[in-house]
Order: sequence, then structure tokens, then C-alpha cells
Amino acid sequence: MSATSLRSPSIATPSLPRPVLGVLATAATVALLMLLWTMVAPLVNRPVTALRVDGALNRLSPVDIAIAVDAGLNLRLFDADLETLREHVEALPWVASARVSRVWPDVLAVKVVERVPYARWGEGRMIDSNSQIFAPSADEIPQSLPLLSAPPGHEAEAAAVFDDLRLRLSGSAFAPSGLALDARGEWRMSNAVGIELRLGQGDPRERLPLILGAVSTTLAHQLEKVAYIDLRYSNGFSVGWKDGIAPPTGGRAPTVSRKP
Repeated sequence: MSATSLRSPSIATPSLPRPVLGVLATAATVALLMLLWTMVAPLVNRPVTALRVDGALNRLSPVDIAIAVDAGLNLRLFDADLETLREHVEALPWVASARVSRVWPDVLAVKVVERVPYARWGEGRMIDSNSQIFAPSADEIPQSLPLLSAPPGHEAEAAAVFDDLRLRLSGSAFAPSGLALDARGEWRMSNAVGIELRLGQGDPRERLPLILGAVSTTLAHQLEKVAYIDLRYSNGFSVGWKDGIAPPTGGRAPTVSRKP
């Protein structure tokens, strides 16, 4: 009698394609990382509890900076929008530029570059050493600074011309205290004793030889009586006197006696 061996029938186990296995593995890894982050995040992403202000501050105080970024102090460190906070700080009139960074575990650091005031600008504004216009509060504008003005886009030009005039007229009776460029391209300069010099169009520095020469010589002992000096002539200048009466000038230059 022969024996017959019985075997269990084999069952085929389906296998997943390699790309599918790769996707599943990636998804599992991401899920694990998200789970880990949920557990660790409160330990890493801590609430902001302090603000550090760096930079030389003369017109600003750390309190001013803190007020500007107050909304950020209610956030967790890595949730703070650094770009928005930077914009808030740079909106302060005396801030030239700012950078905001995170310092783990719970500090926001603000690096501030403060504006260096150069001159008063027009009515109620100022210009800084980079020829940028800004508007601080009225009581923060030093009246001892020179007064400049010019149409938009001519800020740097006005500052550069004033620098040259101030340097080359330093020590003279016409050392400038202000400079203005109007919409017609006409320049006007003022000095500390209130004399207005009407410089006309073109580069006002071209009038310097006349100012330091004939004007200074002719009016040397009469400046306190002068309201303005008109230098828009090709061969001389005219004078407007404060009292409307022209003192003798010795014929050194053409003069016109008139009230300003």
C-alpha cells in the first residue's frame, strides 16, 4: 500500500511596489516627526519673556523700542514674525534701520541704528546724515541746526551744496545758516545775522568768488543794515537795505536800494 503525502496548498502573499513602499515610509517618518515636534515644541518654542536692545541710542530709549514690538512679546519665540517687528521698529522717526533676531530660549534681540541729525528740513521735518527726510515731534527738532529745503528728489544735492558752502565760507560774515532750492531751480542762502543771498539758478558755488571778493569788501561795515544781496547779475550784485535807504558803497558794485 503506497502512502500519499498531503501538503497544505501555498497561499501567495501580495507585495507592494517599491515606489509605494517608499511613499509609505516617508509618510510614517513625517508622522513620527510631527508627533515628536508636538511633544517637544513647548520645550523649544518658548514664550518670549525678554527684549534685548543693542545699538548706540541718543534720541531713543529701550522703552521706545519695547513699545514698538509689544505685540511680539505675546508670542512664542519661533512664532514671532521678525520682518513685521522690524517694520514696526523702523517706523519710529529716529530709527535709520533695525534688525530683529531670536535668541533662544526666550529673547528677542533688536539691533538699532539711530539717525544722525544733519539739518532741519522745511516745516516740521529734519534730514539725517544720509539725506533721508524724517518727521520727529516738534520738541525734538533742535532749532540750532541749519534750515534746508528743496523739491523732492533734491535732498542729497541740497545737503552736498550746503556742506561746500559752509566749508568755504567758514569764518566769513556770510557763513550759511540755511539753504533753499525752489521749484524754479533758484537757490537762496541765509546767514546767522539774517541776510538772504539770492544765488539764482545753476551751481551756487560759482558765486563764491563774488561773495568773498566784491561783496565782502563793499559791505564789510554795513552788513547790519543789509536785508538781502541779489547775486543774479552777470557783472555784480544788488543790495536790499533794511530801512530802505542805501548807504554809500563806494561804487564797488551796482546796488539797488529797495525794501525786502
